Amino acid sequence: MFFVESSENSHICPICQGMLRYRDSRPRICKKEGGTRERLMIRRFRCQNCHSYYNELPNCLVPYKHYEAEVIADVLDEVILPEDLDSEDYLSFNTMLRWLQWFRENLQRIEGYLRTAGYQILNLGEELLFTPDLLLNKIIEGVSK
Repeated sequence: MFFVESSENSHICPICQGMLRYRDSRPRICKKEGGTRERLMIRRFRCQNCHSYYNELPNCLVPYKHYEAEVIADVLDEVILPEDLDSEDYLSFNTMLRWLQWFRENLQRIEGYLRTAGYQILNLGEELLFTPDLLLNKIIEGVSK
């Protein structure tokens, strides 16, 4: 079992900007490629202002998913294909289809987040907001070089 701890000192509520206070930790299963599982201890926080709860996830996990982010990314990038699944311990074809469907349904929202971050945070200019090209493809191409 691994304990996951953030390097951030202050935690701020994304809803009301109130301070988050450590509440407790809970186990979380992380499924890896090949079906192996790890148990992680995830810290939970509660907002002192609006009383919302938040889990502190490491970058290897995706919210609401048990498989690690790398496995999900490999399915979306077609590195892992249904033909590769030769073990009963591995993810199912239906799981892969759900991830692909979710990605297709949320692609416009993801693009909007990328454009907003590029414009507001990175100051990349207004041409970024109106380019017809998918920014996600440009990021993927830049990372693979």
